[in-house]
Order: sequence, then structure tokens, then C-alpha cells
Amino acid sequence: VLANYGVDNLRFMTPVYAGDTLGVQLTCKEINPRANAEHGEVRWDCIVTNQRDEVVAQYDVLTMVAKTWE
Repeated sequence: VLANYGVDNLRFMTPVYAGDTLGVQLTCKEINPRANAEHGEVRWDCIVTNQRDEVVAQYDVLTMVAKTWE
């Protein structure tokens, strides 16, 4: 990942309190290789849960990724 450059569709589902334990699950939703660039864009589905496995937030993370890594 070269850069995180955005968050889309952010929704807070339930409050988070001091002392809560959070978990994050990322799933690749979309890959957009740019034909004339050395990087592409990847959109990730992000789900944040608390210690009771309740979804507390959900959003898309936008990243710029290198096509090759040296």
C-alpha cells in the first residue's frame, strides 16, 4: 500500500465505550489497475466489531497500491 486516501460510506452502528475491545475485518471489494500508471486502486470493505461481535462501524477504505514490489 502506497497510501490510504479516503473513506466512503462511513456508518456508525452502535456506540463504542472506553474499555471496549475492537476487531477489524477487511475484504477486498474492487481492484482498479490503472493502465498507464505504476499503481492501482483497491477498495476494501471494512467492518469494525466490539467484544460482543456487534458491528459498531462499517465503511469502504480506498488505497493506492503498487503494481509491483521490489
